[in-house]
Amino acid sequence: MIRMIARAEYFITEAEVFRRCSKALVLFFVVFLVGCSSQTVRQVGSVATTLSDSQSQLQADDPVTPFEAETLYDLLVAEVSGQRQRYDLALGNYLKQAHKTRDIGVAQRAYQVAVYVGARQAALDASLLWVELQPDNPDALNGAALELVYAGQYERAFAQMSQQLSLGGSPAFDILASAVGNDQGKHSEGGRLDLVRQFEALSQAYPNERVLKLGQAILLQQVGEFESALALANELLKQDRGFVSAIMVKGRALHKLKRDAEAEVMLFEAVQRYPDKNRLRLLYGRVLVHAGKLDQARKQFEVLLERAPGESDVVLSLGLITLENGLEQEAGQYFEQLLTLGERDNTAHYYLGRLSEKQQKYASAKEHYLSVGPGKEFMAAQVALTGMLVEQDKLKEALTYLGEARNRHPARMESLFLLEGELLVNDGQLDKALTLFERALKTNPESVNLLYSRAMVYEKLNNLEGMEQDLRSILEFEPDNAAALNALGYTLADRTDRFKEAEALILQAYELDSEDPAILDSMGWVQFRLGNFDQAEKYLRMAYRQFPDAEIAAHLGEVLWARGEQDAARLLWAEALQKSPDSQILKDTMDRLTGAEPESQAETVSSAP
Repeated sequence: MIRMIARAEYFITEAEVFRRCSKALVLFFVVFLVGCSSQTVRQVGSVATTLSDSQSQLQADDPVTPFEAETLYDLLVAEVSGQRQRYDLALGNYLKQAHKTRDIGVAQRAYQVAVYVGARQAALDASLLWVELQPDNPDALNGAALELVYAGQYERAFAQMSQQLSLGGSPAFDILASAVGNDQGKHSEGGRLDLVRQFEALSQAYPNERVLKLGQAILLQQVGEFESALALANELLKQDRGFVSAIMVKGRALHKLKRDAEAEVMLFEAVQRYPDKNRLRLLYGRVLVHAGKLDQARKQFEVLLERAPGESDVVLSLGLITLENGLEQEAGQYFEQLLTLGERDNTAHYYLGRLSEKQQKYASAKEHYLSVGPGKEFMAAQVALTGMLVEQDKLKEALTYLGEARNRHPARMESLFLLEGELLVNDGQLDKALTLFERALKTNPESVNLLYSRAMVYEKLNNLEGMEQDLRSILEFEPDNAAALNALGYTLADRTDRFKEAEALILQAYELDSEDPAILDSMGWVQFRLGNFDQAEKYLRMAYRQFPDAEIAAHLGEVLWARGEQDAARLLWAEALQKSPDSQILKDTMDRLTGAEPESQAETVSSAP
């Protein structure tokens, strides 16, 4: 379709192209652009893109209107720019003239070029213009719907797909549903539920549209409705047992419902029937990993790697599996392969850092940790690096590094302040930690995490007024913050005589999270301070069963001691002391109540029946 204006090896300017074109060529190009009908191959630069007849063909009765000279010049420049791989210039000209002329062919061309070069915003702009000009064209609707999905405008994408379906098209409802699930928090839970209802309503109108039902099942998984997703997948498989996408939905649903044995059997059979379906094998491998069958999982990933040596997900899975199996050298090779592929660099550097640190190759470990850029492994790498430096008695270097990291990564400033503060607190430098958090809060005064951390420093410095002020500030921002409610309630119960006030706060926290051992411990402790020993023992035993911590043991033992069960208290303390010999609260409690040296209590456990 693109007439060669100049050979690739013969460089001429856009102005020269326009000047050298004969009138016949210009006439041909005008007809080419507005008629643009019989060809089914469109070429962008040196790449030919085959289109469906419906994509490349304009309506037969569309009027042919000659372009102005300026428009024709821009379009000629666009075509030559495509030949010379100046896609930015080509796209810019096409998009400009698409809006100026509102010509269907030019709008479609602008969309195709934008898709080819991956210019998502331009593709969205051009596709929406194309739909505006041809609202009943299923291919225009399909393009606009996909671009709206990429842009995260899911409700509008659904509307375009619904229109496309009504015109006999085949919308990619499964892609829309998957995109909603992969959206990292950008789409609200309410928005997801609205889409679920819209999918359900449309499915009732089109009960035999299987991709619509598939998308509905995928979306139901995203909102945690795994039973409903499983039911839809079974419906689809009843109609076509070879519908691989439905098999995968069913496998994921069974996995989420903790029916891994069923998922494993089903996926094993599916992989035997469809050995070439790589995504199916990948899911099977992941289910095996979750079931702890690492050797079997590894075989599946090795098959996938043989088929697609450059597939980063598979290489990463093999690296993690071999690492879990203790095959450190082999794991390192897989992570090095990720670096060679130029994908998942952050993940690869993080695990290579861990491996190097374990092998006491500290310089190499530091280099890898420092190479981890912004992403989900970033803070894990900072924690690992600073922890390694502290273990080497290089706290000053760790603190210096964190200060530099804040300057390099301002988006991670809060987390880096928190990590630096934790290092100072653990080293007993409470005044410096307090100064650090005060500085951090000047730039982020409403940070709940920073306020909570400063409150804990205030508590260690016996500044209960400062602690209470920070915790109450958090509760102004987040009235249902269970951690702040619990911390304030426990401190008031433990360090003051405001027991009723403390009880009210802890009860609020308990209503929000009745399974948290820390809240159960606080419930027990405030009941003890109120003199309700039966209730105190009940909550503290619940807490200790869930989390046999030394502090909880100290509290439970004190309740037993107050009830006259001194032997039971001594035995509990001695057992806890063996597990946590450095627990200061345990030692202080034993010393205060028994008047004996804590070490002597440990002997009772060995003589116990």
